[in-house]
Amino acid sequence: MERKTFSKAKIYVRESYNRAGKLAEKGDYAAAVEILLPVIKANPEVPQLFERIREYEIAWHKKKNIFAKLGGLVISLFIAPIAAVTALINPVTAMAMCEGPLAMCVDNPLILWTLVLASNMADAPWGTVSALNTIRILHPANSMVLKPLAEAMQRNNQAGEALRIHQKMVAASPNDLAAKEEMRSAMALATLERGRWEEGGNTQDKAKDAGDAVIQQMLEGTIHDAAQAEVLIRKFNEDLAKNDSVDLRRKLADAYMVAEKYDEAFREYETVAKKLGVDDPVLDKQMEKAHCLSLEKQAGQAEAAGNHEQAAALRAEAAQYRADHIYNRAMKSPNDAQLQFDLGELYFELGEFEQARTIFTKTAEFAQKRRACLVYLGRCAIQFNDAPGAIEFLQNAVKEMYRMDKYKREALYFLGNAFELAGDTANAVDCYTKVKASMENYRDVPQRLAQLAPAGSSEAAADQA
Repeated sequence: MERKTFSKAKIYVRESYNRAGKLAEKGDYAAAVEILLPVIKANPEVPQLFERIREYEIAWHKKKNIFAKLGGLVISLFIAPIAAVTALINPVTAMAMCEGPLAMCVDNPLILWTLVLASNMADAPWGTVSALNTIRILHPANSMVLKPLAEAMQRNNQAGEALRIHQKMVAASPNDLAAKEEMRSAMALATLERGRWEEGGNTQDKAKDAGDAVIQQMLEGTIHDAAQAEVLIRKFNEDLAKNDSVDLRRKLADAYMVAEKYDEAFREYETVAKKLGVDDPVLDKQMEKAHCLSLEKQAGQAEAAGNHEQAAALRAEAAQYRADHIYNRAMKSPNDAQLQFDLGELYFELGEFEQARTIFTKTAEFAQKRRACLVYLGRCAIQFNDAPGAIEFLQNAVKEMYRMDKYKREALYFLGNAFELAGDTANAVDCYTKVKASMENYRDVPQRLAQLAPAGSSEAAADQA
């Protein structure tokens, strides 16, 4: 498999990586994993995804309860044999099959070793490194993974890290001559890797190479704050002066967004749209986001200056602009599940529940949006005081959600609302208790449990105490 950097991958890959990173910085590792999971399945040729998703999975794993972990282990008993056989025929597909169980429970040796098999068959050493390094982190006493990990690291151009592992193995077995020989080979490879900096060329050239390396990091999404975005903005503008291209302008617009220069971002997105000459709903969404954020920024400035009416007018303009674009995209693409779903969400936000229900009923026919539509159909039924209908929709949604993530939490929360509407306190408490076990202060769950305490909820009673 040919590896790809973020700069060569589809643009949404880098965007997803950055969004996941921001969530992880806030400690929301579950949401970070949820974002990266479909991305890594579809883009196994991007090594950075493997390193980052394992990091988030390990951090999330420490917060999970034993039942969530057991669920992942049980599922792996069925998936691992199928993935192992698939690896012999289509190793890339087998790699993707391993990701779901790992997201549920990363401390899963059966699936991790299956990922090693598939990655080796696919000639993707980064997948092997991520799997074996995960075992090493979670089970530091397991010395069996060290040698294959070091070998995989060498194939993955990580000679320095491989050398450190070989040194550790020699320290553990000082009389092992074979281990010492392997360490000497690893040392030679690491020296060769370091020597690339010391090769011919003056200091200015090498400094330029180092600067280019930093820029490459930014392009790959590993650096993404506003100050570093300014570096990219200068870089892209210099490149555009030499060779104008749609791809460069799109990257420049993205950099402007990170730097919170929304008007400049909108201008670049608009230029890209004119150059393409065709309707691009993804690009239109980016333009919408840039313009609305610009208006929100102006509204904040107006509010700070005491101009509350102007701030309200700017926010109303942003809301109308967003609504117009969501509607227009949906009308132009009646068979696009995501755009139709966006329209349904807009109707729901505006309180137009009958229109929202019509949209979600139709969009639920698309498999990729079925669960989300069922949740919204349940919420619409709640608005119509149709408790039985709401319970049916939401229970069907929950049945199709196999791990406790933000989507299942949301579905369980509204299922609890539906049971409350039906006067079924016991089932409402059961839903809220499951949500609380996953996230302590989700929405108003603690308050709802406290209110239901008189009805006999020991969980809620404990909260009140």
